[in-house]
Amino acid sequence: MRSAIVILCAVLLAGAALAQTAPPGNSWKLVWSDEFDGLAGAPPNPQYWTYDLGTDCCGNNELETYTKSTENVHLDGMGHLDIRVENPSPGVYTSARIKTEGLLAVTYGRVEASIKIPSGQGMWPAFWMLGSNFASVGDPNCGEIDIMENIGKTPATAYGSLHGPYNYNETTLYQLPNGALADDFHVYAVEWSANQITFYVDDNAYATDTNTGTGWVFKDPTNPFFIILNVAVGGNWAGAPDATTQFPQDMLVDYVRVYEAADTPGPVINAGGIVDVATGAAALAPGSLASIYGQGLSALTNSSTFDAAANAFSENATGVQVFVNGAASPLLYLSPAQINFAVPWNSPVGTPVNVEVVLNGAQSNPVSITLTRTAPSAFGQVYATPGPVHGLNMAFIECINMAVYPQPSEYCTIWGNGFGPTNPPLADGAPAPASPLPWTVNQCALTIGGVPAKVTYCGGAPGELIYQLNFVYPSGVPVEICAVKSTITINGNSGDIMMWPPQPCSGP
Repeated sequence: MRSAIVILCAVLLAGAALAQTAPPGNSWKLVWSDEFDGLAGAPPNPQYWTYDLGTDCCGNNELETYTKSTENVHLDGMGHLDIRVENPSPGVYTSARIKTEGLLAVTYGRVEASIKIPSGQGMWPAFWMLGSNFASVGDPNCGEIDIMENIGKTPATAYGSLHGPYNYNETTLYQLPNGALADDFHVYAVEWSANQITFYVDDNAYATDTNTGTGWVFKDPTNPFFIILNVAVGGNWAGAPDATTQFPQDMLVDYVRVYEAADTPGPVINAGGIVDVATGAAALAPGSLASIYGQGLSALTNSSTFDAAANAFSENATGVQVFVNGAASPLLYLSPAQINFAVPWNSPVGTPVNVEVVLNGAQSNPVSITLTRTAPSAFGQVYATPGPVHGLNMAFIECINMAVYPQPSEYCTIWGNGFGPTNPPLADGAPAPASPLPWTVNQCALTIGGVPAKVTYCGGAPGELIYQLNFVYPSGVPVEICAVKSTITINGNSGDIMMWPPQPCSGP
């Protein structure tokens, strides 16, 4: 939330009705929701929600300390999330601020929540959203959509705001005709497109802001927004609690839901848009992790696709499915422009197969790929600062005694993709076990600068979907170059990677 002068910051995602139907007035498709069903006292779903913690939030001189204790945030057992504000001692206030940052984000659509807000002088509940680049550019440069804010001293008023760079600040309000907002649940929502955002309380559209150019950061489809729910105490705008304020105070959230327009075009996969996650190369094998690039592939950005109950990554997440030769594939990451998935283990080799994305029943164009039995590659990093290895994709390498450069006879590890079947076999989307270790069926060979390395393990990385290759760094690797060309060869298929030399390089 921002300072009182510009009325806070935040917004995105809202609620609907008790049945999961589209909101009135438009044709919408539900793509994600949290209905907060669960046992009383349970924390919010960790697949969707994480926490902001501590004090001195946002430069607003707020008084609360945010915690992750279930005393301050929990399910009430009756289908609600309860953010509870407590006053354990004079002048001390505890509350909670939960968010979907890093787990789920949305670009465009209708976002809504059904909320019964707290009441009393000094209470400052909010339902809002920040751009996903918040960590790198800060607020307001990231963009902020405040779907609902209220302060206790204006009990019948809901505030909706937009904040962006270049002093872009727009705040409007909705006045409840009778009573106070805290008397009952109300649905707070925004309907968001690239060039327009409309604010709602219940079925009332009370404000519409349109693209003004400068400062309108809400049109960028590559910067989705994550959701925040919180109750602040005090601050410049709300003012401190007084003798009339009763504690504890509760903000009850019946649900949070996200919709996309029913007439949204189907997903489109780019030509040549299916590649190896590790390197971006075209070669793939059964079990490989792959990326799909395109447009409209998902309505949300979702990196929370692991199903803890099944101990595997979901094959259907937020309305998205990926099919390889008709078989559903485990999903690791979803966004409108990119999907990361695991190629099913039973996929045929050596013959063209179609890959398709299905989004809420709409099917993409099929793209044909041909798998090989193995397609070895290694995960790495591209150097971002000028220097002799600038721009090179260098393999992630870890050696037992390594400071900066690996040394001969050291035991080292790299992490890779496409190493092929294992014994015992791995299951679709399930992390590799630690016992028994799943060794690759085919022998793995590694050369570094043309020198063979002794491979001590080649197989599934325990607890991961990727592979692990352990080896002894050989003697005789040339050091006159700053990046050593290395090759992994499995079942006749090879993948080239770059490694660090065994000591500081002297060449270009």
